[in-house]
Amino acid sequence: MATTSAGIAELYADVVADLIPYYDNMVLLPNPQLIVNQYNLTGAVGNTVKIPLTNAWTAGSGVGEGNDIISANTQDFDPTSVSLSVTKKGAGTLVNEEALEDGGFETVRNAVVTRLSRSIAQETDKGGFNILGTGAVADPTDTANIDLTKIFAGGNVSALTNADVSFVMSPEAMAYAVKREPTVKMFEDIQNDQHQMVATVRNGFVRTPNAGNQMAFALIGSDLIAETTDALRLSLDNVSEAVARLRSINAPTDDAGFFASVVSAAHEFHLAKELNGVGGISSGSIGSISQDLANQALLEGLIGQAVGCRFYRSNNVPTGITATS
Repeated sequence: MATTSAGIAELYADVVADLIPYYDNMVLLPNPQLIVNQYNLTGAVGNTVKIPLTNAWTAGSGVGEGNDIISANTQDFDPTSVSLSVTKKGAGTLVNEEALEDGGFETVRNAVVTRLSRSIAQETDKGGFNILGTGAVADPTDTANIDLTKIFAGGNVSALTNADVSFVMSPEAMAYAVKREPTVKMFEDIQNDQHQMVATVRNGFVRTPNAGNQMAFALIGSDLIAETTDALRLSLDNVSEAVARLRSINAPTDDAGFFASVVSAAHEFHLAKELNGVGGISSGSIGSISQDLANQALLEGLIGQAVGCRFYRSNNVPTGITATS
């Protein structure tokens, strides 16, 4: 039933106004530098869109003057397609009347917006990265579930127990569609003197391989932040190898010529630790906080340019899963 409280009505209006900006700020995957193919299905019939894919092409052939060009080099222009289906993500919270009376309006508002937006944003990113790695939205339990070409830290998993999965990807490796933008509904529960708020979003992802080549690579390394074995830590060599493989299949880059590398928190630390050995900056010359900032600057600036990708950190890539080849 409709609420009769002016305070909760104001809270609801503020949550509705602020949810999408908070949600957009929390979601990583629909970033156009990560995914250029985005579709808005709002108002359209159905929950699936079929996306055409460019098929393979070959270089032209030398043709003598006056000879048949088509028979010398026929280019098949019969594109394939993939289907992208949207699914609903939702999160709910309860706001007791006492929370408004005792907690302070701004405190309650911020808590509700953060809780709802982060919940559906995290589910969006987790599902998207799972689809990138396995083709399915379910959380992988084993690196064997990752069907992208895998690049293992140290070249194998013989000594690796649990792993995080990071990615290097072309901005055309996936497509994204949204059917319903983040929406809030509220119900007043008189029996319990509380207000139920529910946020939902309908969106989805699909991989968009180019002529059978999935335009992303999975980087497999230890899930331990304090990993002491060098061979089990993700390295810049692993990232560079993925970039080189993407370039070898002519995978598209962003407008600035970069691919994207999305790494877990542990892998971010592994890369930063590797940068401690980069010449010109040493922990003896600057403090630990400055060292962290210097590592971040190197990773986001010079190292990114040298490797050929932009680095992003996400807690929603597959983490802590069993490692097998």
